[in-house]
Amino acid sequence: MSDVPNVPARNALVALNRAATAARLLSGVVHDVNNALQVISGTVELLATRADLPPTMAPSLERLGRQTARAATVLADVQQFTRGSVTETSRVNVREVVEHSLTLRAFSIKRASLTSRFVAAEGKQFHVTGNRAKLQQALLNLIVNAEQALAGVSGEILVELDADDGWTSIRIVDKGPGIAIEPPERAFEAFVSTHDAWDGAGLGLWAARTIAEEHGGSLTFQSSAEGTTVTMRLPKAA
Repeated sequence: MSDVPNVPARNALVALNRAATAARLLSGVVHDVNNALQVISGTVELLATRADLPPTMAPSLERLGRQTARAATVLADVQQFTRGSVTETSRVNVREVVEHSLTLRAFSIKRASLTSRFVAAEGKQFHVTGNRAKLQQALLNLIVNAEQALAGVSGEILVELDADDGWTSIRIVDKGPGIAIEPPERAFEAFVSTHDAWDGAGLGLWAARTIAEEHGGSLTFQSSAEGTTVTMRLPKAA
């Protein structure tokens, strides 16, 4: 039948459906884990106030309290992203969006033996008008792409923020092997990817460019065997 997708497209669509299903499950999981963390935190606080607490237990309880608070913060960060409205328009602090996005990916970046670095002029304002949730989605896609480009090697993901001539620019730089898609412009097409469908449906760059253009901006990249630089340009807020 002519309307049946080819095998790569079918695999990408099934993987996309799986991701959507996982996202629906996430809300309930976060709620349950938060409840468990509150019980643990409350128990730690009660134990810490006991007069008969052995001195050797105090450091362990303090560590447990710190890790519980850290886990709760991570869950709150995930909820902030998943619950963000995709229709509201407001003044968005791009510096904050970059910092939050790198925080969300910090564990994955570290687990892959990679590092990240954020460079932005201190005291400089980086505000655009748009939808925060969509802009963060685009940025997370670009960071994940950089992680995948550096898979299996050690390296750094560099995120640079700059503003001039009415534009705010976000650059994501990796020193991976470059984008092996010909012609290069095909990398922005939906369902085009060099990775297995289960590692991503090939929508990252397509979605990021679509979101940038919805905000009156652009998304471009320069790629070679020495690495890739992806640049998102967005109009500065008035």
